[in-house]
This record gives sequence, C-alpha cells and structure tokens, in this order.
Amino acid sequence: MKRLVISISLCALAFSASAQFKIQSDGKIAIQTTSTVSSPISINSAGSSSYYIYCSNTSGKSGLSLSAIGNSSNTSIYGGSFTSVATSLAIGLKGNASYATKSIGILGNIGNATSGAGVYGTIYGDAGSALPTGSTYAGFFRGNVKATGSIVAGTTLQGALLGESSSSTGSSSGDLSLKSASVIGGLSGLRVTTYQKERPELPIETEEIDLLDGDSSITIKMPEPDIMDEQFYDKNHFALDADRLEEAFPDLVYVNKDGSKVINYMEMIPLLVQSINELSAEVADLKQSGAKAASRGTTGIEDSFTSQNKLYQNTPNPFKEQTIIRFSLADDVKDAAICIFDMTGKTIKKLPISSGMESVSVGGYELGEGMFLYSLIVNGQEIDTKKMVISK
Repeated sequence: MKRLVISISLCALAFSASAQFKIQSDGKIAIQTTSTVSSPISINSAGSSSYYIYCSNTSGKSGLSLSAIGNSSNTSIYGGSFTSVATSLAIGLKGNASYATKSIGILGNIGNATSGAGVYGTIYGDAGSALPTGSTYAGFFRGNVKATGSIVAGTTLQGALLGESSSSTGSSSGDLSLKSASVIGGLSGLRVTTYQKERPELPIETEEIDLLDGDSSITIKMPEPDIMDEQFYDKNHFALDADRLEEAFPDLVYVNKDGSKVINYMEMIPLLVQSINELSAEVADLKQSGAKAASRGTTGIEDSFTSQNKLYQNTPNPFKEQTIIRFSLADDVKDAAICIFDMTGKTIKKLPISSGMESVSVGGYELGEGMFLYSLIVNGQEIDTKKMVISK
C-alpha cells in the first residue's frame, strides 16, 4: 500500500513539474502552459474564471474536435451536447468567427443523409421530431422565426410568394387563358374558399438536466404557443380555388411533392391591375355610348322619355344572397325589362317588367360570384346601366 501511495505521489510530482501538464495547489489543471491558470481546466492559456474549461490556440490549428460514432443499438447519439442554465440569459452554443475573407459562426452539415437539417431550431424541446421524412433542409425551424433585417432567397420564398390554396371537386369549365379571353373573364370565374390550419401536437415530455455540481437537477417545461399562434389556429383563413385558377392562369399554380397545390399570390397583383384597366375601359365605352345617345335626343321627346324611365343602384351592393333593383317607368311603356350581363357583355338573365312595378329581386345563387352589369331597356332603348357585385 505504501508503495502504491509513493508511486502515485511521484507521478503527481512528475506531472506537476512538467511544463505540459500541471496540477496547481488549488486543484486547477494547466495543460501546455506555464501560467497560473484561472479555469478548472486550461489548455495553452491562463484561462478565465468565467469558464470551466478554457482552450486557446494560436498555432493556426482548429480548436476542438468532437466525434461520436454509433452502432445499430443506438437510437440517437450526440457529437456534442451543450447546456446552459441561467436566470437572465442562457446561451446553449455560441459561435464567433472573424478576421477572415469569409467567416461562419456556426456550420451545420448533414452529409449524405436522405432526411434531416443542417441546423434544427425548435421552441418545443423536441429532438428533430418535426422533420419530414425524405426531405433535407439547410435550416429547419419549428416555431416563429423573426428577422430584423432583410431576407434574401435564391429561389422561391414560400409563404411570402406562394400561399395556401384549395382544390375544387367540381367539373372543369374548360381552358381559359390570356390568349382567348380578357383578364376579367378569367378572374371572375374564381372561387374563394375558407379553411383552418391544423393545430400541431405539442410534446408533453420533459427533460432533466444534471447540474455541474451533481447534487440536483431541473425540469424544463415545453413552452405553449404564444398569443399569435393561438389566434392563427383559431381564425378562418382564405384561399382561392387552385384548380379553377389553374384553368385560367396555369403559371400561377405550383404543385408540391405530395400533390397539394400552392398559388403565387404576388404575381396575381399585375393581373388585378390589368382587370381594373379593362373594367375602366368598358365603363368609358358605356359612358361614351350614353353621351352619343344623349346627343341624338335633341327633339325633347327622347329627353322626356328618358326622364320618365329611371334605373337606380341595387341595394345592398355588394351582396351575397339577395339584392333589390329599383326603377321607375312611364305609364305608356309597352315593353320593358331588366337585363343582366357579365363583364364580357354576355346576357345572363332578362327580367320582364311593366308599368306599376317599382323593383325586382335578384338572388346571388342565380348568377354566381363576380361583377355584373344590369340595364333598364324600355321599348328597345337602353335607358341606363349600373354595376353590381356578388361576393362569396
């Protein structure tokens, strides 16, 4: 026993005397340094009392390498595990790179894996359970992501450029493109649908972390969704029918791997502008036609005829279920009708009217969604034309 104690003491003295490895009287370990160290373990440096293990390298070599190779019995392994527990600010891993042509603070690489992410960030405490199978990502984040600066995307930025859509189950209405019809014609046939986002299941497990002193442990509770998450999943969301839109404007619809469709809502803006231009041109033509008709009525008879027969704006407008079109007719009117047209000029419905009547009712289900024109026709003459809108 005495020989063993003497041998250990000699070894300790030998290590202490070595410039490569030294144990100080306070128990701190110094490696490759002759300085009096401040960290419990210091390598090539005096260290710092703020760090448990401190390593400094000025030789141009990399600082630290950790490697873990598992086998068939491992469900998961960590190349390195870092835990930070604090009452104010706790940072699990800090990366800093500077004084280089190109610097990378933290580099993540999944190698030749068929599924995974170079960087996986989550607020729920899971270990990558939300990653889809068969997909790879440079970065995958489960939870809200906020950037205070600009976001630059080399390709498509889904969610900002591409949005949710809905697929119809009805029959196709035929091919409709910019080459064969107006933009208004294509957009007027679209259908707006509502949907709700499926609320994800939150993990309920907890994780115990051993503190450095080994005397106690803490339990981390998985955070609940914040107030914005709660509202997002409780509210209805709106989307266009992707199948209908694809018939009219196929370049606006994209297809995912699973067959679901998304819509490029951003590039619909130029089409909406074009439809407004077309509508403005049609309104201008109608006004010009009305001016020409007024200029021809110089006898006073036509002016009197027009003043006795009037068309009023429908109420309510826009409407969904039903609206009322009011008018007034002269007593000697023999033939009169309210004619409803789509934005291409096609007659959709004709409602015969007569003297003594003051209004007709129109149901939204009779016409469908979109913008329509309606005119008062008396004895074959167009008295006035107005617009009405049927909403979803």
